[in-house]
Amino acid sequence: MVNVKEATIPDYLRFVFSFCLLIFSGVVTCYAIYAQKTSMWKVVPGWASLIIFIMVLFLLGVMEGLQIALVELKRQEPESYKNSHPKAYRLGQYAMQGDNVERFLMGRQVFVVCCVFFAAKLTTIHGNSESGFLFYVPDWVQALFLETGLLACVVVVIIAQLMPQIVASLYPTQFLELMVMRPAYWACIGLEASGVTHICWVLAFLMSKMFRMKEEVNADVVGIDRHGNKDNKGYVGDVA
Repeated sequence: MVNVKEATIPDYLRFVFSFCLLIFSGVVTCYAIYAQKTSMWKVVPGWASLIIFIMVLFLLGVMEGLQIALVELKRQEPESYKNSHPKAYRLGQYAMQGDNVERFLMGRQVFVVCCVFFAAKLTTIHGNSESGFLFYVPDWVQALFLETGLLACVVVVIIAQLMPQIVASLYPTQFLELMVMRPAYWACIGLEASGVTHICWVLAFLMSKMFRMKEEVNADVVGIDRHGNKDNKGYVGDVA
């Protein structure tokens, strides 16, 4: 973890390098989307594709940050934020009940994968006409960085994945207080309840039998919940 207030000279150099790379990747990606030079359907206007891309980044950021915030919440005593952050408290209590964490993770994973694949559809640049890109692009650069989506990966990873994860890990209760978090959580639960991913329970069972894995959860041991988590401080049993 890098503390910006205590950053060293090498840190600042990497900040500048990363910032320049992000700006360059963002400009190239947004220009390609707006100019319809990506694999996005041509019937969709460039400006609409750009708006869709921003929405995909937002949704991906919500899903990434929500997972980290709920994990970090398990390390805190509920009473420490029950009154100061009531929305985060209620959401945390719902999430810690039964197998809601596993159900949320399964639904969330579907959303994340769909967002990533759709982002690839929006940002994969191909075709190198002499009429011009934003600037001249050699064929090898076109093949290595644009057609593979590496530049778009920089934008997606920094903006929609790492940044929300860092914020959620440092400020989990405040992150969960944001108004979009509760609908996002229940959307994941609803998607899992639809049964789209339900076969993974059977596959996980078969895999455990194939490799002769022994169950590590002992529900009879005092201080361990039925999920085997000794550090789960985030659930209070008497909460409705």
